[in-house]
Amino acid sequence: MKKTISVSLLGLLALFGASMSAFADTAMSWNLARDVLLAKESSPAGFTWTFMQNTSGVNKADNYVPLPYFKADTCNNLPATCWMDQASGAHVTVHMKPYIFTANGSFTIAAGNVAFHPGQNSQTIIRWVSPVAGEVNVLGRVNSVHDSCGDGVAWSLNLGDTVLQSGSLVRGNGAVFSASKVPVAKASAIYLVLDKKANYTCDSSTIDMLITR
Repeated sequence: MKKTISVSLLGLLALFGASMSAFADTAMSWNLARDVLLAKESSPAGFTWTFMQNTSGVNKADNYVPLPYFKADTCNNLPATCWMDQASGAHVTVHMKPYIFTANGSFTIAAGNVAFHPGQNSQTIIRWVSPVAGEVNVLGRVNSVHDSCGDGVAWSLNLGDTVLQSGSLVRGNGAVFSASKVPVAKASAIYLVLDKKANYTCDSSTIDMLITR
């Protein structure tokens, strides 16, 4: 069965035409898909996002470490930008063109979607570090896109080590998450944590995430 996951990208031309000033502390919003499309370095100046993993078995922010490998524009011979651990299989990837997976079932990830996968024995984590003090709103959706095998994924939205929301997805399903008026100081961190369940295979997922103030 072929499954297509699509997302509004606010216009691909507009996204590619945006400047790095969108990441500055004067920004009113931080859009994960937009921001990673612009990334040409693992951690460009002013970039509020970090892509991480946790191999410790204890879900605490102190145990999260950046994914060690970064490649812009072409990753695994695909038109994509990725952050990954090649040993564990944990990764965060944004595809520049539709990605069609055809082994052990099939699914399609639309151009501009951010895909991620937990490692064999690690969580994959998307971290946003606040450049502002005050209150922010978080809105997003996490989707398990490989619906032909595996046992789905678990996820949580955390402010530091405090869980704001969490859930468990049956393979092929998705969930919306949102949190309003989240108090942050400069350098406060919000995390979206993706975890395997019993089975690591077939855990490909996509993530939309928008933070506004």
